[in-house]
Amino acid sequence: MCQPMSSNLQYVRYASKKASATPRNRIGRTKRKHRGIKAHDGTFVHKGDILATQFGLRFYPGENVVMDDKWTLKAAYDGIVVISTETLNPYPDSPLYLPVQKGAVLQKKFFHIIPTPLHGKFKLVSEV
Repeated sequence: MCQPMSSNLQYVRYASKKASATPRNRIGRTKRKHRGIKAHDGTFVHKGDILATQFGLRFYPGENVVMDDKWTLKAAYDGIVVISTETLNPYPDSPLYLPVQKGAVLQKKFFHIIPTPLHGKFKLVSEV
């Protein structure tokens, strides 16, 4: 008679590796942030391009330049970058206000954007 074949295979489940935590005090150096000037004097930039990344205020925003919450300077318009060194004139609530009022002269780098001129080729809607 035919009997169904029984399987002699047994399934064995092995212990998997237990998850381990990362060490708290890693030995070695962390990666640098590569902060600094990203667009140099005389280069053409588009709106929203990063001009400089910084920790604190090393560089100040000038004409047509905006600064975000992490002190990154970005172009507000398309144009050419101009970097200048100017005498700082801080607001009264700034910590640099008192030293300047006492006679200290602070020279800081400012980023400016000279926007590209618009072309003068416009048509009236009634002529189109």
